[in-house]
Amino acid sequence: MCQNYAALNKVTHVFPMPQGDICTKQQRLSGHHWVHGFDFTSGFYAVTIPEESRPYLTFYVEGHGFNTQKRIMFGLTGAPSTFAHVTAEKLGDILAPLELELFVDDGGMAGNEFNEMLDWTRRFFERVWATGLSLSAKKSEFFRSSMIFAGSKVSMDGVQVDEAKLTAVVDWRQPPDLLNLSSFLGLTRFFRDLIKGYACLAQPLSDLLRAAAIPKNAGKAAYCAALWSVKLADHWLATHKKAFLGLKQVLTTQPVLKAPCFDGTPFIVTSDSCKDSFGVVLAQKSIETLPNGKVASKLHPIAFTSKCTSPVEEKYKPFMLEFAALKFAMDKLDDIIWGFPVEIETDSQALWDVLVSTELNATHARWHNGVIAHQITDVQHIPGHINLVGDGISCKDEGQPHQPGDSSEWSVAPDWETVRGLVKQNPAEYT
Repeated sequence: MCQNYAALNKVTHVFPMPQGDICTKQQRLSGHHWVHGFDFTSGFYAVTIPEESRPYLTFYVEGHGFNTQKRIMFGLTGAPSTFAHVTAEKLGDILAPLELELFVDDGGMAGNEFNEMLDWTRRFFERVWATGLSLSAKKSEFFRSSMIFAGSKVSMDGVQVDEAKLTAVVDWRQPPDLLNLSSFLGLTRFFRDLIKGYACLAQPLSDLLRAAAIPKNAGKAAYCAALWSVKLADHWLATHKKAFLGLKQVLTTQPVLKAPCFDGTPFIVTSDSCKDSFGVVLAQKSIETLPNGKVASKLHPIAFTSKCTSPVEEKYKPFMLEFAALKFAMDKLDDIIWGFPVEIETDSQALWDVLVSTELNATHARWHNGVIAHQITDVQHIPGHINLVGDGISCKDEGQPHQPGDSSEWSVAPDWETVRGLVKQNPAEYT
């Protein structure tokens, strides 16, 4: 059964969820020989809904009358901050002694002595068991030299960027044709104001595009066909390779790439899709002082991710592809954006209509809940011709064969419980 809580979420006052200094938490977990990573599973179901709040969650079942939930359900906008309060309340007194760090539904522990870490782990498990919380065995890691915490990799070498969130750019194969190259340059042009000397760096690649014989006043279909017909295998020189690799490097390193900021600044999720793949960019605005002394707000990328469509997904209609791409984005970026303000950008008007709609069929409602359970503060429709970010990444594997690691085996079709590894709850928990 799927309940749409959109109307309730609109009038819900979400309590702030201060997580402390995330960068300091990451620093505390780095520089150690051993590090643990914990993921709380079925977390919301461990939280009992107060009696006075249950009427707001009432729903009607034909033949069974009115029912309500006893425990927090997925899809409530205030669930993350409530769960964060619960974990702090139940584990707060052991954070310092066990050198634990908490971040929404994730936790970390670090140390240098194996036996000491083993003792801390045992004490932590005993507390989790005694307080009714539960951990995901699949997503928890023990005695690792490095792990991902709050969107960054922590290890003996310090805090580093999570390379897995950059694969969409890092793994971009040499463009086989001008259409693929155009998608890559579209992505880089969007962030050109952050790249020093962009015009000179991209010139060899731009020159390839200018040499294309594109019909005058050509429509989009004719334009794309003309670019696709020009294969680059015999035209790709060392200068092109250098420019291509150079642009990939600047996009995935500072100062263009920024670490996520958890001070309440909204995260901006831009997604797009085509028949062959999904493309997603996570960005955030930061305030910077220009050389002339003026203060400006600039959009910096945080993560780039993509996947090739599965055999099931590639048969979806365009609208469903856009919906699936957005769900993939929220699932993939969950460890960074969960519980924090999120703005969604999409070039699909139909998808925008669905996100603000209250009347959905069962399939759409399941995916819809997986999206709006995040703290969505705005949904913006941006025309396709200016969606250079999402469109560029989503087309990077268009027309190319699948290869290991392209995530084509993953599908949005399974319900969110399956994806997250949740177990069925005791029916006695519901009335």
